[in-house]
Order: sequence, then C-alpha cells, then structure tokens
Amino acid sequence: MGNDGLYTIGAFAKLTSVTERTLRYYDRKGLLKPSFRNTHGHRFYTEKDLVVLQNIVTMKYLDYSLEEIAAHMREPGLDLLSSLALQKDMLQKKKQHLERVLDTIGRMQQITEGAGEIEKNLLLAFIHHIQYEENQKKVLSAQLPSEIVDALYMEHMLPGERLDIERKLTSFILELKEHCNSGKQPLDNDVLDTGKRLVAFLEAFLSPALQSLKDEQIAQLELLSDPSAASDPTLFLSVFTAEEEAYLKLVFDHLEVLKTMKEGVRNEKKE
Repeated sequence: MGNDGLYTIGAFAKLTSVTERTLRYYDRKGLLKPSFRNTHGHRFYTEKDLVVLQNIVTMKYLDYSLEEIAAHMREPGLDLLSSLALQKDMLQKKKQHLERVLDTIGRMQQITEGAGEIEKNLLLAFIHHIQYEENQKKVLSAQLPSEIVDALYMEHMLPGERLDIERKLTSFILELKEHCNSGKQPLDNDVLDTGKRLVAFLEAFLSPALQSLKDEQIAQLELLSDPSAASDPTLFLSVFTAEEEAYLKLVFDHLEVLKTMKEGVRNEKKE
C-alpha cells in the first residue's frame, strides 16, 4: 500500500488472496472497478474496494452466480434476505441432485466391480437406467402387474441380494456382447450355452412373482413381447447395439424352438 492510501493490484491481490487475473476479470465484468488508474492504466484499490470485494467473495461462497452478484451490486435496495431464502432452496435442490449422482456412481462401481474393462457406451447405458429407474417404473406400472414390476426392479430384496443379481446380469450382458463381437455364430454352442444360462437365471429370478399372478394378470404379460411397452428410447435405452440385438434374436428364437421341441417330446412320452 502506498503513502496515498492506494493498493497496487499486486498488493491488493496479496492482501485479499484473490488473484490478479480474477481482479482484472471482475473489472471487465463491472463487479469491482479499481478506485483509481494512473496515466499508464495501472489499477489502484482502496479500503472501500476491499469491502466490495469481501461482499463479492461472500456471495460467491453462498453460490450466487456472478450475474446475480452484479445485480445486487447495481441495486443495493434488493431484498438480500428474501434472496438468501431462494438461494437456500436452490442449494437444497443442488445438494439432492449431487447426492443422487453420488449414489448412482457408487452403485455403478459396485455392480461392475470385478467385471473388467467395460466400454464407455455400455457403462453410460447402465448409468442411464439407474438415472431413469423411477420413471421406468411409472411407465411399466401402468401396463404390467405390480408384482412383475416389483420383481423386475427387485423392490423387496435386500441390498446385497439385489447387487448379486445385478452383477450376474451384467456378466451375462458382457458375455453375450463378447460372443457377438468376437465373430461367433448365433448358433455356436458357447453362445447357446450362455443364452440358456441367462434364460434359466431369469426364469428362477421371476418365477416367484409369476406364480403369484392371477389369470387376468397373466394376460397382461403379453405386453412384455409388445415393443410399444417400452418404446421410448430416451427412457428405455438398450444396452445392446442394433447389430447385437439382431444377433441375440437369432439366439433366443432358436432356444425357444428347442424348448418347444423338448416340451413336445415330454408330452409324447406322457401319452
């Protein structure tokens, strides 16, 4: 600080722990203009500028944007107390959003633990499903029995049980994608074996819910084979590419044929 009571920009920055770059930026934005400039254009600040900067720093701490801070600086008569109430509400919503994001990341890390490297698009698809899970439930609940929706989203399971199922499903998805991308034919024994194990897993997983349904509820399940039941791609994002879906259709169509043939043989033996 000079004898005339002025701070150079360097001294002012050091005093306030705000960088010179930031002070220049505040000057350009009209938030904090230096009280004095010499003939060379050098900035000089006073004690009054220190109070203004403290107000800016405090409002930034309260998460006000620079535009909001500028508005308060231009109009001292604005009701700061009412503004603080609005700011608190905004921060509460931001806090809730951050908590949801953290929960999603944590859950995704748990599900994929030990799964090895996962391609970016698949990982984002998994996160998308977690993100829109509640919206998906609402859509499906209007079309399917609640017992099935609850089973699909493992509503009544303990966290550990749910995590185990999600990890197994992830393993099946990765295995099927690997078969497709490695060039194996859909009717290859390894591919069919993976398909059979997935079908058996899903049947065991959904069996308790299916057995609890009444006849009229079972009729509703026809929607599961109707593409329009989950036609919104922004809500029900596929974890498979179009090529992979075509590949899997051949696999599961063949498994359905085999299942029908086996049931026919069993019925003949019974007769």
